[in-house]
Amino acid sequence: MTDSMLPMLRQLYDADGDRERADILLRMPDSVLLKYRGPIVECCRRGCFEVGLAFIDLRISLLLAVRDGQGCAPADLARVAERYRETLAAFAAEAAA
Repeated sequence: MTDSMLPMLRQLYDADGDRERADILLRMPDSVLLKYRGPIVECCRRGCFEVGLAFIDLRISLLLAVRDGQGCAPADLARVAERYRETLAAFAAEAAA
């Protein structure tokens, strides 16, 4: 029997710890995040990865936010999402160090 799960979702499902989960979430395309939000959230819940759940919520909020006349998301939301991304990236990078 073949595994029909999207490879990135399989990696998230099989991830060995929060740093690996963070790395996968950071690399995940927006289209995958939007289409497979439910299974992605479940993978993070299963691993008790609360930081990942918060990152998903922020990223989805940013993707779905109404844009201004310049096409920009609300500045406060964009700043928070970027700071959170930077923090998550530093956390994920500690695995490589």
